[in-house]
Amino acid sequence: MKMEAPPKAGLIDPVGYKTNPPPEGRPVRIYADGVFDLFHMGHMRQLQQAKSAFPNVHLLVGVTGDKETHRRKGLTVLSGKERAETVRHCKWVDEVIEDCPWIVDVEFLEKHEIDYVAHDDIPYGADEGDDIYKPVKEKGMFLVTQRTEGVSTTGIITKIVRDYEQYIARQLKRGTTRQELNVSWLKKNELDIKRHVAELRDSIRTNWTATGQELGRDLRQFWQPSRPNSPARGLSTPDRLGYNLRQGPSRGSNSDFAAGYTMGLLGSVRSWMQRNRRTLSDSRPDSPDSGEESSDMKSPAESSRGRPGKHVQDEVDAQVTHEMN
Repeated sequence: MKMEAPPKAGLIDPVGYKTNPPPEGRPVRIYADGVFDLFHMGHMRQLQQAKSAFPNVHLLVGVTGDKETHRRKGLTVLSGKERAETVRHCKWVDEVIEDCPWIVDVEFLEKHEIDYVAHDDIPYGADEGDDIYKPVKEKGMFLVTQRTEGVSTTGIITKIVRDYEQYIARQLKRGTTRQELNVSWLKKNELDIKRHVAELRDSIRTNWTATGQELGRDLRQFWQPSRPNSPARGLSTPDRLGYNLRQGPSRGSNSDFAAGYTMGLLGSVRSWMQRNRRTLSDSRPDSPDSGEESSDMKSPAESSRGRPGKHVQDEVDAQVTHEMN
């Protein structure tokens, strides 16, 4: 969903100060500065606010250099040249000033004929004072912009550091060497093992539907001949077993354990079916055509053959009743 456009810069005055009215008859020259590392949506929306402050605006953007930035804020991901080139491709920007000063002074404002400096109103401290934009505010040349909450370079880096192992695994899978990533041999192999375990788990989940359907066919072939009048015959095979073979195990907190346990259970059920298929086939009831005479003429051996089949049938019914409850 498309975000709403940010408000124009300068709708409110900085706290404790007044903003001068804009010049007339020419473009208003507005200046915004920053590090702009990992150029993101928050940066873009700030520059959009500055560009839309007046109908005719020439937006100058200052990008701090590496030496000053690293001394004051620490290491950056992109170099000064890369950061400046990234900003230059933003559609709101008319001009980029590379290696700009950290603190804007009157000389810099006059040199670039700047009418306003655009920034949020939160005091920006440095070794030189509690708010480096205070002199600009005093001159009435400060335009207030609004921050985009939840978006910052610090936040992006925090996410990467927090999910460090996932990003390392991602890069290794893409072909980046462990030396390029500065990862030890031990760490690389640890991540490889985790990746193989995850792939195995995903394979089990992916093949669950096919395995369940295959087992369902075997169970239907097994159940109907063994007990035609069983009350469980009208139930679908998944209902008899007490779980849904199509959807697989529930995705709760113990889904991994349930998946492994149930796969073992399926194997046990299939082995049990194979062991008892021949016995159950002997226990099938006689066809109606045989009559009472054929029943009376059964040999003792035939009668004894039927009793084990009946015992297994009782086991099946007991298992069905237990699973249904």
